[in-house]
Amino acid sequence: MAYRLAHILTIVSSLIFHLSIFRWLAAPVMKRISSTFRKLSPKKQVVITNSVMSLVHSVVVGGMGAYVFMYPGEVLPTKLWYDSSAVRYTGCIFLGYTVADLLVMATHPAQYDFMMLVHHLMSVFGILAGTVVPVLPYCSNLVFLQELSTPFVNLRIILYELGQKTSLLYKLNGVLMLVVFFTCRLATIPLWFQLSPLMETGKLYTVGTAMLVGIFGFIPVSCVFDLYWFSKMCKGAYRTLSR
Repeated sequence: MAYRLAHILTIVSSLIFHLSIFRWLAAPVMKRISSTFRKLSPKKQVVITNSVMSLVHSVVVGGMGAYVFMYPGEVLPTKLWYDSSAVRYTGCIFLGYTVADLLVMATHPAQYDFMMLVHHLMSVFGILAGTVVPVLPYCSNLVFLQELSTPFVNLRIILYELGQKTSLLYKLNGVLMLVVFFTCRLATIPLWFQLSPLMETGKLYTVGTAMLVGIFGFIPVSCVFDLYWFSKMCKGAYRTLSR
């Protein structure tokens, strides 16, 4: 019971922390960094503060995902049932942020994006299933590892809204965004096939309906989203280079 209470407290703390960044911390920091921020419309300021919130979250979660990936211990694709504290608490932080971003979407219509809404709802369902039950932590950690690409996406949005589209930093960040996005989100897709031995033995089908829906339903859809977003990034990069 105490263990589950710790998870709930982590989720709530993450929710409050990320909302605090969005509501109170991001804007003052951006005003100090850039004088342009003060001159932007309220709608664009919301876009930037939301991106700052997402950037902080993705650095934390992506970093923890990378650490577990490099030093897996028992977090292996062949390990069906294993309670990894690192993966569980990363999931709690991830869940708190996702709920926070959904609240931002609900209260700020300019932030609404249908694909991102679907992505977030799938994330809530999948991560909640993996956090409540200590099953297939390797799969959960692959999702966290993908967040390493998000800081570059967020920084691109921030620089764009601040009118830095022609700056060297914007261009360099664009290159890094393409490389890291491909490495963490597309190049990792074949890693999901490491579950094949568990499928052949039938052990995979004992993890429960929620996890199976996530693995065979939400993960393929998420991969399609990533391919779509990567294609848009490539088109943007091509337009920039052609100019």
